[in-house]
Amino acid sequence: MRSVQKLAAVTLATFFGLHVLNAAAASDNKCVRVVSEQSSGEKASMDPAIQPTNDDAYHLFAVYNRFLDTDDNFNVVPALAQSWQSSADGKTWTFKLQPGVKFHDGKDFGAKDVVYTFRRLIDPATASPAAALLPFLKPDGINVVDPLTVQFTTDSPIAELPLLLTLKFNLIIEDGVTTQQLKTHEYGTGAYIQEKFSVGETQRILRKNPNYWKTGLPKADCIQIDVISEGLAALAAIKSDQEDMLFNVAPSAVPTLKSDSSIKLLTTGAGTSWAFAMEIDKPPFDKLQVRQAMKAAVDRQLMVDTVLLGLGEVGNDNPVPPSWDSAFTHDVPKPDIDKAKKLLAEAGYPNGIDVDLYTSEGAPGMLNVATSFQQMEALAGIRIRLVNTPADSYWDDIWLKKPFFSTQWAIRPPAEGLAVAYTKSAAWNETHWHRDDYDSILAQAKTEFDPAKRADLYKQAQKMLTDEGGTITPVFTHQVVALRSECSGYQPHAQSFRINYETITCKR
Repeated sequence: MRSVQKLAAVTLATFFGLHVLNAAAASDNKCVRVVSEQSSGEKASMDPAIQPTNDDAYHLFAVYNRFLDTDDNFNVVPALAQSWQSSADGKTWTFKLQPGVKFHDGKDFGAKDVVYTFRRLIDPATASPAAALLPFLKPDGINVVDPLTVQFTTDSPIAELPLLLTLKFNLIIEDGVTTQQLKTHEYGTGAYIQEKFSVGETQRILRKNPNYWKTGLPKADCIQIDVISEGLAALAAIKSDQEDMLFNVAPSAVPTLKSDSSIKLLTTGAGTSWAFAMEIDKPPFDKLQVRQAMKAAVDRQLMVDTVLLGLGEVGNDNPVPPSWDSAFTHDVPKPDIDKAKKLLAEAGYPNGIDVDLYTSEGAPGMLNVATSFQQMEALAGIRIRLVNTPADSYWDDIWLKKPFFSTQWAIRPPAEGLAVAYTKSAAWNETHWHRDDYDSILAQAKTEFDPAKRADLYKQAQKMLTDEGGTITPVFTHQVVALRSECSGYQPHAQSFRINYETITCKR
């Protein structure tokens, strides 16, 4: 039976992903072979200021180091910044940097590189989504104190400034490098050095940094990243030993992998949120009752039980899981079909409504979540036509370009999660939620040093999104990473984009 299963896996991989098998056969067998299940396509880059999908994170987090990091509970921990302290008025934060760090080209890392990185992130010319998350920073407020000390000074006190600086884009680049240079080349201090990367290509190779500042790391000689956006092909590739690690395993694939003794599964707590984004300035989603009706029809627990196979938890239409202490409520509404029908009638649709939902297997499990959602909404007379689009171009051609589409978000602390897609200036404002009162609440929260009062402000923002927003967030998944049994040393983070290959090794 084992030989038959393996033959079937190889056949699937050959049918769906022959290019991957050929690439793997030709690669250095010392490489840890990693599957990227998403594709940034022509947007793929070595520039950490952009990062449209996790596809970019899989190579960027290997070649760069973060300024600050977080643990799974979003406590701030050191990275290139060793320590930090605030002035008495909360307007100036001083960071001491790690000594003895060098860029891959041999240049010394220092405060000037941190200043350049953050000034570039907030520069409109860079067009980084980070700018909307750092509205409190100004170029003249980011300065070198000495070669290994940098200061951030703001007009108002920023209570959680270190946490706010742990955003996805905080990978430190070398002072003076240009956007054009960063498109195809990295200028980092990380554990691995770029060897092979071309925009639009489906394989990247990273080599061990022999002069890495962390003694004894990294463990592996090489990381090979293969883009396989077809779920069956990715599954077949790891089962047939063509790949070593598969991020974000779809729940439907977990039983198959769990029964394979050559593979082990690593699981996190609440991670990526699965959601549906409606542009609230486009009919029929411009009517509040329509949005509320669609939310009322969802059976969230049933979706966790059947689609996620229990590997997740319910959501409440905002980016903070209801199970967190910071959630505005721990109660999640049960489906109410009568309420949904009544709201539709109030909106002028007594006979129900027809809408198109653009979706894809642009991330493992996305299509199954969309299909379940379609079936639930039908009970309330909300007739959804699923428009299934190619996985390898979904994030290029559909996301942010259609009025109603499937989406997903890596888990973030409330301060960032409530801002990344919902403030007026957010580059990734999927639903066109442009509310001055909402932005004002988040601005107040950033300057509030009383933890209880700050938490209350974040809860107000959550409630606004749940009650009136255009995002339906029915579930949060538990990230499941598949790893070949001969590999060890990898620890997944709740944030799916937070990749650390420093300690992983595979024996072959």
